[in-house]
Amino acid sequence: MAFVLALLVVVVGLAVAVAIGRIPATPMDDPTATTPYEGLPAGPISDDALESLRFDQTMRGYRMTQVDHVIDRLRDELAERDREIARLRGQDWPDALLAPRADDEDESE
Repeated sequence: MAFVLALLVVVVGLAVAVAIGRIPATPMDDPTATTPYEGLPAGPISDDALESLRFDQTMRGYRMTQVDHVIDRLRDELAERDREIARLRGQDWPDALLAPRADDEDESE
């Protein structure tokens, strides 16, 4: 009877150790570490800024507010660059979006 009781104590102890994580039930990957979200720096966006950009991770992916903010900044900066290109070419901004570039016409031939 003492042997069964000792075996029961050992089994319960092992089950508790597995339940609280002292003994892994299955091999698990190392936890992912995230760096704190720093956002994009003020001013023009550089390749290095995009390369080092990291979003906070959540249970189902990335924080959408952070991703949305970066996409908005990129959209605004690309639009500003397109306006500047149109200005340098002497085109009106909306017409510049529709007009094919001379480079594009040369490539199609």
